[in-house]
Amino acid sequence: MEDSNRHSMNERDFEELFHQNFDNLMGFACSYVRDEEVARDIVHDAFTTLWSHRAHLDASRPLVSYLYTLARNYSLDWIRHRRVEMAHEESVARFWEENAREEAEDEGEKIVRLREKMKELPEKQREVLTLCFMQGKSYQEVADGLGVSVNTVKTHIKRGLKFLRDELQDDALLLLLAFPRRRVMP
Repeated sequence: MEDSNRHSMNERDFEELFHQNFDNLMGFACSYVRDEEVARDIVHDAFTTLWSHRAHLDASRPLVSYLYTLARNYSLDWIRHRRVEMAHEESVARFWEENAREEAEDEGEKIVRLREKMKELPEKQREVLTLCFMQGKSYQEVADGLGVSVNTVKTHIKRGLKFLRDELQDDALLLLLAFPRRRVMP
């Protein structure tokens, strides 16, 4: 293409083109994307592209037409991108929802098994484990409340945890240890 068929645009011409067409281009882009901030970004991108390619534009084609084409294409690109994002967000949400449901069911089963095994413990071991791990009391608080020594509390905990570990043999025991303030027994 010959240089005579190219647009020659200086900054003043560009600013004038910008001020004359910005609002109409905003409305045009907004009719596609339905979001003023996104439309504003699209129009700014269209003008930026026009400015950066000004030396290569065909003078037989009006600059305003070029801007509208850019705004339309950028709007459609944004819509396509947004659809992909939404599909991905929905997919992730479904995954987490299903995963959370399965985890809740698993946790519920573990709590039931833990409760059953806790009932098999001798009364003092069950009481000490409940006070320490489910009610979050310190060894000293439990010892004072039961009128026993801290070492006795530690012995009850050691024996009770060994029994539960041997009986449960999976991560149901972790519920007891990981959630010291959580009540898993009535």
